[in-house]
Amino acid sequence: MKLYQYDHCPFCVRADMIANYKGIGHENVYLLNDDEQTCHELINVKMVPILQFDDGTAMGESLDIVKELDRLGKPEKVLRPEQNHPFVMAHIDKVSLSINCLLFPRYILLGLPEFETQNAKDYFQRRKEADIGRSFQQAFAESSEHRHHVEKMLAELPTPDLPSQHGDTIGWDDILIYPTLRNLTAVKDIQIPAGIRQYISEVTSVTDSHTYYSRAI
Repeated sequence: MKLYQYDHCPFCVRADMIANYKGIGHENVYLLNDDEQTCHELINVKMVPILQFDDGTAMGESLDIVKELDRLGKPEKVLRPEQNHPFVMAHIDKVSLSINCLLFPRYILLGLPEFETQNAKDYFQRRKEADIGRSFQQAFAESSEHRHHVEKMLAELPTPDLPSQHGDTIGWDDILIYPTLRNLTAVKDIQIPAGIRQYISEVTSVTDSHTYYSRAI
């Protein structure tokens, strides 16, 4: 079984964290960001993550992949039902532009496998500059302003339940909330409240994921 993905992609993080949590052996295949051909060959559209089964068939859509891996994985690794993720995500989404202005320019500087070529970086930059309505250079120059908005949001964000409060299990809320919070660790010196840091740390450990603290920019 293979998971085609990008390291920075929050939708891909969803798939990888559930595969690890449920103990499903799989190969992570990191595509270059400008590799449209592989995606089209597998699912007829440029989209990641892609789950390819051992018989060669493949599926897209991260939440569909999560449901399938939850079904296939170890039954004792319970995925707790949804609780309050709509409230938490609505809170985070209020500063989505600032989050993207912080993260998009940094992704191509982190040494991630999907950006190993200049063409892949340029492909990503062209599309994401259109999304945020400014150049990466401008967005990076505005980092203090965007960091202020995001830090204010984080300071007001209720700490999600910790895995340790539920027998080291994760739930659907974590699948939806954790990837965005994890990616914010790519921003050097961003002030993340202690409770949120502990949440990131515990989910990272339980799902064998990784953060960007050590390479933050």
